[in-house]
Amino acid sequence: MRFDIEWIENQLSDSEEALTRCHMGLKLRDQQLFRHENLLGEHQVRDSITVSAYPLALWFAANWWRLRWEPNRYSDHAPALHDWKMSHMLSAAGEGYAWPDLTFSSDGESILVNLKPSRESTGPVRYIERLEDWLSAEEYEAGVDRFITRTLEKLHGSAKQSTLYQLWHTVCEERANPVIAQVRQLEARLGYDPEEAPEFLLSMLTELTRSHGKDAIQELACLGRDKTEKTIENAQQCLSGTTDSIKLPMKSVRKVVELISSGKPGQPWALGHDAANIARSHLGLNKGPLSNRQLADLLETPPRFLESQQTAERLPIGIGEVADSGRAKVALGKKRKDARRFMTARLIADGIYAGETGNWLPCTDATTVRQKFQRAFAQEFLCPYSDLIEWMNTTSPDEELMEAAAEHFEVSPLLINTVMVNRGHIPRSELEAFQQAV
Repeated sequence: MRFDIEWIENQLSDSEEALTRCHMGLKLRDQQLFRHENLLGEHQVRDSITVSAYPLALWFAANWWRLRWEPNRYSDHAPALHDWKMSHMLSAAGEGYAWPDLTFSSDGESILVNLKPSRESTGPVRYIERLEDWLSAEEYEAGVDRFITRTLEKLHGSAKQSTLYQLWHTVCEERANPVIAQVRQLEARLGYDPEEAPEFLLSMLTELTRSHGKDAIQELACLGRDKTEKTIENAQQCLSGTTDSIKLPMKSVRKVVELISSGKPGQPWALGHDAANIARSHLGLNKGPLSNRQLADLLETPPRFLESQQTAERLPIGIGEVADSGRAKVALGKKRKDARRFMTARLIADGIYAGETGNWLPCTDATTVRQKFQRAFAQEFLCPYSDLIEWMNTTSPDEELMEAAAEHFEVSPLLINTVMVNRGHIPRSELEAFQQAV
């Protein structure tokens, strides 16, 4: 990600905004993200916009921690969603400039860049590019760092008196301090700006980090603000009150852990898929469905544990707590058999990811790389793609055949639909229609 800047010399004002006026382009790989049609002149298509770099640099600096660590908030209520947009949508840089509809969100290891063309042409420009792509966190950080540094350099001697300089100096110091950086990361995942998270909440999460693992608590923080606190309280109650436990058949397996850490930006699903195939081979599982009896034997738990439950834990997530025996006390938070099977497979995946004694294994709906890995692993572990296609004998199944496949593999019809969409066999619109129907 690279900002291309051509400065416009200004002799009329010494304000930060005037001194950093420029023609600015933004390039991601081979695509010009600021490409637009100029509606005020000869309707020419250009790759750069005429703006001031200062307000944009200030926006990146002010929101650095949240841009880098906070996941998307698809389902949050209106005030929280508005707050998220102000920290993640480029248009929030404001100052009267017509910025593009460009959004950044994090899964922890990569940044999703989402660009949409202009919906209407009532302003001075009409943006024409569309993009949804991932870039590594390192590439994102380098691009933002270079942009802010160039903006400060353009201010010359007045840079140290600017708000941007003071703010960026603070951010750089925090990034260099591991203790402070961990707190800022936690605040950002919760959805708070630096130093705005409630002290009692940070204290509680910090204490839990010592006993249940830093990464697990960071994952739970991604639920956001009040949701994190309430979910943790419910999880503690469920774990303390349950006798349910499973054997983690693969705990922190070196070969799989190495695989996890060698993926491409935004592709944890591919890692989860590969890890599931390695796990099935390692555990000696045959092709085809994994029956309830087989899965129960693998987990060293009674088959009834996986069956449909009349009552279930009042918990919006699944969670495990690893014991030194290699077992994990668990609360699945699900009633239906297919959902309980899927959640236990996610717990197997998280045991591979972080199955050290005392660690919590959170299975949430957050859009983090760890959760994506879990879901992809569970999908492939319970319903291997090649076995699914072989059984259906087609890549263009109708709804009835996909329902039959779900019954055969003892998974949900939604899982079968998701597999077929992710593999490009049916359009995503059909999955969205199916989700709305159920």
